[in-house]
Amino acid sequence: MSEPNVKQSSGRKPAAKPRKSYSSFGQAWLRLRVSPLFWISVVIIAFLLVLAIFPSLFTSHTPDRCDLGDSRAPAGGEYLLGADLQGCDIMANIAYGARASLTVGVVSSLGATAVGVIIGIVAAYFGGWVDALLSRISDVFFAIPLILGAIVAMQVTEHRNVWTLSAILIFFGWTNTARIARSATLEVRTKEYIAAARLLHVHNGRILLTHILPNIIAPIIVVATIGIGGLIAAEASLSYLSIGLPPNIPSWGKAIADGQKVLRVNPGIMLWPALALTLTVLAFISLGEAIRNAFGSRKDSR
Repeated sequence: MSEPNVKQSSGRKPAAKPRKSYSSFGQAWLRLRVSPLFWISVVIIAFLLVLAIFPSLFTSHTPDRCDLGDSRAPAGGEYLLGADLQGCDIMANIAYGARASLTVGVVSSLGATAVGVIIGIVAAYFGGWVDALLSRISDVFFAIPLILGAIVAMQVTEHRNVWTLSAILIFFGWTNTARIARSATLEVRTKEYIAAARLLHVHNGRILLTHILPNIIAPIIVVATIGIGGLIAAEASLSYLSIGLPPNIPSWGKAIADGQKVLRVNPGIMLWPALALTLTVLAFISLGEAIRNAFGSRKDSR
């Protein structure tokens, strides 16, 4: 009787598959893909962009097409969300107001981020009297509240439009980004690769662009994203006070101010633009928080 063949194990474990390495941005994207907060924010922002770029998809009216005979018309029928006190379509005011609000928010945030990053990394990288001078200038602007500074500047501005308002918000809104960029640069500039680049006599501009900026970009993205929401709220606040965008440019802040006059009679006139403003600001702030969590989280990779 023959004995059964028994396979003898060599005692060796199968070779483990090499893990795919990801950059910090790759790891952040892997976390963002499974973040409900990220996707909810993206969907809301995407809808707002479609609303701002193609308002005719949501309403056949324009903000300047008003009929006093339709004053405070109820929602439904010709007016999806109703009409305001002047007989203007509320949906048209929201759709066309989204274009102005998003333009001011994005342009102001990008401009303030660019100014703040330049000042912050230059101050931290060169140090000495350059850091002292730029830090004192930053402290002066940081002491001026954004809304207060914008109110004073808009009062003396002759031509008020989206671009002048954006320029004023950039002028007063770069300080927070500068402080974060300076702090991150102070940490990065002590790394060995920065010292090696200096020993090789690499030009300072190249060091700033290729070594420092890519390594501080993560917190800058977070600040810029959250800043869009804050600047949109600033624009609405100024327009609510009638010193922001002119009357011929639709604004959520102006719509809220007009709706406040008939709040008890027809609350929807104020509540709809207020809801649009709230969701927009909340979406950008939530997107920034999701990005912050993605870059800041540390998971066990073992």
